[in-house]
Amino acid sequence: MSYTIEQNFIPGLPKEPYDNGHYVGVIAHSTANNGDSDDGERNYESTTWQNAFVHFFVDDQKIEQAADSNYICYGAGHTANHLGYVQVELCQTADPTKFNKAYAMYTWLLAKLLYNRKISVVDGVTLMSHAQVSAKWHETNHTDPIDYLASHGKTWANLVADVAAQYMQMEEEDKVLNVAVLLFTKDDYWAGVDVAAKNGNCALFIRPSDQSVPAEAMNTKQLFVVGGPTAKHPNEVLLSGKDKYATAAMVAKYLG
Repeated sequence: MSYTIEQNFIPGLPKEPYDNGHYVGVIAHSTANNGDSDDGERNYESTTWQNAFVHFFVDDQKIEQAADSNYICYGAGHTANHLGYVQVELCQTADPTKFNKAYAMYTWLLAKLLYNRKISVVDGVTLMSHAQVSAKWHETNHTDPIDYLASHGKTWANLVADVAAQYMQMEEEDKVLNVAVLLFTKDDYWAGVDVAAKNGNCALFIRPSDQSVPAEAMNTKQLFVVGGPTAKHPNEVLLSGKDKYATAAMVAKYLG
């Protein structure tokens, strides 16, 4: 599962780098306004950003990015802001259906931001609530999103577990190769290398002596079969002739 992130940056925001030059974690907020929306919150902050603004808003309709996550926002006090936390607001609703839709996008986004930098999910360190920030650095007195989550039967521990599950899923999805080349025999190697080069020097597999197809090749999203019979891959490009010369000719045609 993945979601589209719509960028709608607030104009004129400062571009102040994090102390470490990059973000070190994420802070989960909620807006404290039942019935609000991404657009409403973003538009409000466009007039008050000198006092406070965050990077992202999530409601039941979409994820909206209002500020560049490469730079600090003013959302959780001086220390957290400058240490480098990307900050995400969850728009509030009393409707459980809307909450569930927004919550799914919220936890996905928190995991995605951590995964983009390969930052593990560590409760209270890389993944923080605004309540934890207030308790740790005493520069704000906000305790969101704890009460709001509770109003829909969720605890902070639930959220941490759900973000961790999303993160693990992203790790698993990355293990699947996007594209690979499968050779029938070593005689097809040079033709196969050219196909792999055209596809970003992707993985190259060769059938074993029993002519079976390696599982890793079958699990790719797209498979170029160079020489021999079809692998019966669901998204296969078959580049195969009656011999290695005919196969090379088909490859040359593919390469253009």
